[in-house]
Amino acid sequence: MRNSLRPKPDPVAYARAALRTLRYHAQDWLGIVKPLKLRIGLTNRCNARCIMCNIWKQEDNTAPFLPHEIRPDELDTIFQRNRRFFSNLKHISLTGGEPTLRRDFVEIWRVLHEHFPDLNMSFNSNGFSTAKTLAYVEEILSFHPRLTVMISLDGMGESHDRVRGLKRVFAHTMATIEGVAALRPRHPYLKLEINYVLTPYNVDDCVELFRFCRERSIAFNPIYCVQGELYFNEEEDNVSLAEDARQRYLEHFRNILEEDDSLQTREIVDQLMNRPRDFDCWAGRITYLIEENANVYPNGGCPSDFLMGNLRDFDYSFEELLASPRAQEVLRKAKSCRICRLSCETMTTLQHPEALAGYRKSRELPFDGAVLCEVRD
Repeated sequence: MRNSLRPKPDPVAYARAALRTLRYHAQDWLGIVKPLKLRIGLTNRCNARCIMCNIWKQEDNTAPFLPHEIRPDELDTIFQRNRRFFSNLKHISLTGGEPTLRRDFVEIWRVLHEHFPDLNMSFNSNGFSTAKTLAYVEEILSFHPRLTVMISLDGMGESHDRVRGLKRVFAHTMATIEGVAALRPRHPYLKLEINYVLTPYNVDDCVELFRFCRERSIAFNPIYCVQGELYFNEEEDNVSLAEDARQRYLEHFRNILEEDDSLQTREIVDQLMNRPRDFDCWAGRITYLIEENANVYPNGGCPSDFLMGNLRDFDYSFEELLASPRAQEVLRKAKSCRICRLSCETMTTLQHPEALAGYRKSRELPFDGAVLCEVRD
């Protein structure tokens, strides 16, 4: 049975999407392509202790604010000074660390709404602080209805707690998921997604989680763990999959593939089979990451030597930063980078004809049927 969450194929929408993809290739060739997606890291502070991420070790997690963290007025300046550069933006994602630890979290959303009132925006959360998270969601929905809440759930019960590095947090995460789900009937543009990271510690939870999500009309977003320096996961044994774990995951996701033949699922299978990515990366052309200290990277999975520069050093001008020799060198390296398959960066991946054809083959087009209109983070 196919996943009922997937929209039915629309040949007209597919043709429109293909033309848009060709247009972006032409704009890139002319050097005038504009970003479609922006990730903003609000903080490295985190109240989890995840085995695949050591970002929480980098900051004082008890502090309500740190001086280097990008401020709401700085974000306002960035979007004012780069109005033309971001004129084609389709999605903004707020991430961390745990972004809800920012005491000015809603203030940041108001700044974003002022500049992009109709944009689809999302934020990630571990869902530990149920009451606070739900209060934030309801307040944001009161002025910005196009919201996606992405909650991390890495297993059922103790499996989730083991991956998150804390005891008895599963119940809090589930309460947050249920609370957000309960808001959907009153907020038709509110979307809920579950992020599930593949690790050696939750191999046999993926099918159960997939079906949990499907039964509740929640998007299931499996993430193949990349050894990313930006997340400070130095202990490779905590994220790399031994052959036995990889084979078990492969069996599970082949079963999931029978029910959900989405690009996301097929990309996970390709990664588990160690298939190399044979198409260019579009990070640094249509996607960017602004870190909590205003550093700019092409994307969130990039290594530290892909740092393009700091916006504070360029008077918050993206175009001036991108014109710098360092940024130009990073862009050249990014085009041929093969570190990840970008399965969690659907919009980026879809710029390549092979991936676009894969969407057509699986009879899947995202949201309204037009590739590059709306995407999942």
